[in-house]
Amino acid sequence: MMAPLLTAAGLLTAQDAPLRGPVAAGVAFNVSQPRGAFDATTGLGWGVSGNVLFRLGQNAILNWRADAAFQNYGNVRQELPLSPTLGNLIRVDLTTSNNILTFVTGPQLLGPSGTITPYATALAGFSAFWTWSSVEGNTNAEAYASTTNSSDFARAYGGATGAYIRVRGGPRPIHMDVGVRYLRHDDVQYLTTDEVRASVQNRREPRPIRSRVDFSTYFIGVQAKVF
Repeated sequence: MMAPLLTAAGLLTAQDAPLRGPVAAGVAFNVSQPRGAFDATTGLGWGVSGNVLFRLGQNAILNWRADAAFQNYGNVRQELPLSPTLGNLIRVDLTTSNNILTFVTGPQLLGPSGTITPYATALAGFSAFWTWSSVEGNTNAEAYASTTNSSDFARAYGGATGAYIRVRGGPRPIHMDVGVRYLRHDDVQYLTTDEVRASVQNRREPRPIRSRVDFSTYFIGVQAKVF
């Protein structure tokens, strides 16, 4: 009597599990919210991320997750004369972009499988921070000069929590991935949009800030079995 019930329960769990195969992957759209000292100098950011999930056990409870994310936390576009010696007759567009590229990995635990399957992940890795400027003509969108104004690397650590929401079942299931990731960086040098504008207005080199950088990233995407 118990054997058929246990078999049926096992089939139901396997059918609802977000990770049917040994490997799944996903992509997501991100909105980041700065915290602490980082919040005092920057605003909301946006970006995209991708992840790969490796199953470590037959029951798919214990997994290993690797994430890569790109985040932009500010852009400045200014129209400036190419040179005062030309009588300000030729004008160019100066565009500056503040970016973060993050690679983190760690164990992920899945909760009870069903239409909605919660999960929690511990993450550690590193982030690259850089500010990049380019110059292009008003009528020519191709940049003809560019430079990196500031760059730094820092260790990143934190975690994520979220849920997989089943969109399609079957042998190749697809789930929506919704959650939030929190990362901390203890000591980072970076530029802000206000400092970029001030350096142009005052005709001086930009002065990077050094502080702890924390932010939360809210994401929504899709997760699917690879094989």
